[in-house]
Amino acid sequence: MAAEIARAQECIARVTGESPRFFRAPAGLRNPFLEPILRHLKLQLVSWTRRGFDTVNADADDVYRRLSQSLVDGDILLLHDGHAARARTGTPVILEVLPRLLETLRRRQLQPVSLRAALP
Repeated sequence: MAAEIARAQECIARVTGESPRFFRAPAGLRNPFLEPILRHLKLQLVSWTRRGFDTVNADADDVYRRLSQSLVDGDILLLHDGHAARARTGTPVILEVLPRLLETLRRRQLQPVSLRAALP
């Protein structure tokens, strides 16, 4: 597990030019062996507070509701830019959700930021 995570971080750094600071466990699944590996690699474990299930749920209204209901400052939203469910129109469901979600954030005076900006 340590070698696999280390290789992935090296690949990300090579492609982006920046060393990753954060690690999200696939599907949010963690175990007791993960923390020492992340500490050794100087990675901070992050997760989400809101998940729309946009990879499996093609109902844009439901994905939007899951992400926006009771949304508060500090929430971390899990959105996917790949392997997304497709809406009835054939487009990735998140593309139908995102404009509405951003408008909701604006109305609630919430500012979307990257993890790097939120967790300096």
